Amino acid sequence: MYTTRLAYVHLTVRHLEAAVTFYTRFLDLQLSERFRKTALLVSSENLAHYELALSEGTPSGSVVLGFAVRSEEDFRAAQDFVRLEGVPFHLEDRGIAWVLSLQDPDGNTVELFLDRRKSGGRAFWRGEGTPI
Repeated sequence: MYTTRLAYVHLTVRHLEAAVTFYTRFLDLQLSERFRKTALLVSSENLAHYELALSEGTPSGSVVLGFAVRSEEDFRAAQDFVRLEGVPFHLEDRGIAWVLSLQDPDGNTVELFLDRRKSGGRAFWRGEGTPI
């Protein structure tokens, strides 16, 4: 057997500019390369060339993307920023993590989460969640 790790996600989006703006503005991703109708984005803490590829076209369906934050302060700062921008969002305590969910311009769910397993959260998710 061999080991793997998730290296990137590639999404098809209706409007490339709107998607790039969303992911760079609300998730602090950086544009690493752009060609034809594709943009490659990477988080500031990753040395990879890209983690998220966006290509303009007709999306085939929605997905859920999870982005980790490092601290409770970062989680609260994300809430404050999204609220200030007037973007609809939902907060949930899943026991294992606190989750802030919002939609990208194509209806994909984007979750910013704070892993709480070592700071009072449960060890496993079990599919449960309660509003924060």
